[in-house]
Amino acid sequence: MDSSTAHSASFGPYALDARSGELRKFGVRVKMGEQPFQILLMLLENPGEMVSREQLRAKLWVDDTFVDFDHGLNSAV
Repeated sequence: MDSSTAHSASFGPYALDARSGELRKFGVRVKMGEQPFQILLMLLENPGEMVSREQLRAKLWVDDTFVDFDHGLNSAV
């Protein structure tokens, strides 16, 4: 990652703004769903660390949500 703060990060041609929920490439907004955005944000918040499937599940789906977790996670990634 080139640079980051608590609310933003830049890497290569990309810039992420967590407050606005936007990812930009060369200044142009990249269309991205909420779950993929949350996954990217979680990965950027944990540089160099392994983020487990369980951590992703906890971030993306509340405990009482019924979802085909493997399919949902694979689709979001």
